[in-house]
Amino acid sequence: MSSPFLAVGLLVTTLASAPVATPLTPDARLQERLELADRFVRMPELMRDSLVPPKWLSEGDRLVFWSEDAGTWVLFHGRTGAMKPLLSGAELRAQLSGLVGHPVSSLRFTDVAIAPDQRSIVFRHEGKVFGLGLTDGRVSAIAPEALSALALSWKHFISPTGGAVAEQRDEGFTVRRADGSVVVERGGEEHYGWRIPENPWSPDGRFLAVIRDDLRGVHKVPVVDYSSALEKVTWVPYAKSGTPLPKRELHIIEVATGRVTDVAPAEGETHDFFIGWRPDSGEALSLHLSRDGKRLDLTGAEPVSGKRRRVLREERPETFVVGLDLEVGGFAKQVRFLPDSKSFLWMSERDGWRHVYLYDVTGRLVRQVTRGAFPVHEVLGVSGDAVFVLASADSGAPYEQLFYRGSLKGGALKRLSPGSGMHRITLAPSGAYYVDAWSSRTQPRLREVASTDGKTRVRLTTSDASALVELGYKPPEALTVMAADGVTPLHGVLYTPRDFDPSKRYPVIAYIYAGPFMTIVPWSYVSWPGALCSSMAQMGFVVVMLDPRGTPGRSKAFQDANYGRVGQTEIPDYVAGLKQAAATRPWMDLERVGIHGHSWGGYFALRGMLTAPEFFKAGYAGAPGALEEEAIINEPYLGLPGVNPAAYEAGSNVALAGKLQGQLKMMHGTSDVNATLSTTMRMAEALIRAGKHFELLIMPGQPHGPVPPADRYYRDDVLQFFVRTLGGPR
Repeated sequence: MSSPFLAVGLLVTTLASAPVATPLTPDARLQERLELADRFVRMPELMRDSLVPPKWLSEGDRLVFWSEDAGTWVLFHGRTGAMKPLLSGAELRAQLSGLVGHPVSSLRFTDVAIAPDQRSIVFRHEGKVFGLGLTDGRVSAIAPEALSALALSWKHFISPTGGAVAEQRDEGFTVRRADGSVVVERGGEEHYGWRIPENPWSPDGRFLAVIRDDLRGVHKVPVVDYSSALEKVTWVPYAKSGTPLPKRELHIIEVATGRVTDVAPAEGETHDFFIGWRPDSGEALSLHLSRDGKRLDLTGAEPVSGKRRRVLREERPETFVVGLDLEVGGFAKQVRFLPDSKSFLWMSERDGWRHVYLYDVTGRLVRQVTRGAFPVHEVLGVSGDAVFVLASADSGAPYEQLFYRGSLKGGALKRLSPGSGMHRITLAPSGAYYVDAWSSRTQPRLREVASTDGKTRVRLTTSDASALVELGYKPPEALTVMAADGVTPLHGVLYTPRDFDPSKRYPVIAYIYAGPFMTIVPWSYVSWPGALCSSMAQMGFVVVMLDPRGTPGRSKAFQDANYGRVGQTEIPDYVAGLKQAAATRPWMDLERVGIHGHSWGGYFALRGMLTAPEFFKAGYAGAPGALEEEAIINEPYLGLPGVNPAAYEAGSNVALAGKLQGQLKMMHGTSDVNATLSTTMRMAEALIRAGKHFELLIMPGQPHGPVPPADRYYRDDVLQFFVRTLGGPR
């Protein structure tokens, strides 16, 4: 085998000698289009809306929200419907101006919290922390070390009683009492550091859970700093398929004594997730997913003894037991204990859909709580016998997430959401009211407060999208097509330019992700994939996005379509869908089809160019992954490489390098530790060995997703590539 360095050298030589079809610097017309595309990709910045969700107070069914129209904070009483500004917008700006020493003309907040004593709202402005009294409307500066200021910190964790604070410090942590005295302090070491997880405090404030991550036995990838002539190499732990996993050690600290108790480890090699505490503080709870994804355990650890018990085990020997969309959204959604701590709700797909099951604290099944041909995404709360869930129970909109009320005794769900689209629900602590922040493809976001008995609903804020409409934004056209199997409906969207002319024929770009733990087709007004595709369309393309078989959010059978054969169903689904869409849209030119994606989408962009080379004429793969990469995103869907090597071989893009026919470009950042640079280097070497010409953009120092200003450079490069290879409307 020849040296890989020789192969990369040949690549550089090949690219340097390749003829350039068009100038690298865009002409004035192209630059104008690129500027327009950039404005479209920044859609959220054109929306006039609060960036801060309303905040419930712990008692009284009251909340505080930011009114963009009034330019101030408003206190809302759920029980009475009364809405009162804490002070006028002019007074808020005047008080802040006096505190910062210069005029404050406009305000836009992102970091906001309710103070631990519930007497004020805390926010950050110009890097400093301020508090606004809920009763007196007075703004005051807050010292950075004050308890209320720490409520804004991502590295400080305040106990529920306010009696202690835990602080993450690099690889270690410190726990201090309210008087500042140190309870316990630990320092970590390289690849063996301490971490404070989410929801670390027991509800009674007596115990704190901390994790020690042992990464010493994990494979390391080199990240090279090229910023000077003297390169620096950092070795980053990265558990690839078939290699040792990290070990997570759970420890529990008793604040009163400073005692640190080691919790017995779970059995086997697992992915471990700390998910919080029982309401009575009796146990610290963890989930343990076997590395092949076929077994999920719930365990509880007694905080004084450290003894761990298995509460529940669910197994699916024929497939994965739980979709990794929970890894993206938080595994804590898998379990919710009832307030009495005697029983809990468990999510399972055992009947073919993700539903809610009631268990007692010993792990005995009591009953199935929800059922039907739809998935439940999350249990949002329990109040008495009522259980509140986010589900996709409308058969006409299988991906829309709507709010429902059910019963712990079972039975049909009652829909509480009045509108379509995607709903983000925040229940009041009492369970009597909730904030419903929702939007659809055609409705900009609304924030409303409603009662869970369905009797009252009050509008809080309305997003202003007039600047976006003025720019020429049009919501995408909805698509429903059949998958390559001819029977499974797929949902997607289609974007056209703002100056679309149906008498012309447009090149088509398939935007793809297709990773098995995330959907990308938007069902809300603004989303990153939607903004990106709308931006690409402004260059003179029709852009199509689908969620193919194997992605989450629907039935278990839909997800299992590519189980054990990732990379074999997704591109056929896209090709079938594009052909069906074009059959009734003569302005889609299927002689000029490109494919683009990033991360998993980069893998599938390569996949499209190599498995459907006659269909896709050009492809741009951004930061492509590979099946040999991160264990947790590959092994649960394919099995271990040593157990199912055929699946990894069949899904390998490297093995298909010789199939390339169209024009291909790849991009990778040298500091990417999500999909490592080696994936692109291996692909490049395989293409060179096969005698296939391609383009390559290496972005020094950039992570998995390039950061400003490199992100604009990357997006422009993608657009110019497709303009050059596919052309424009004809």
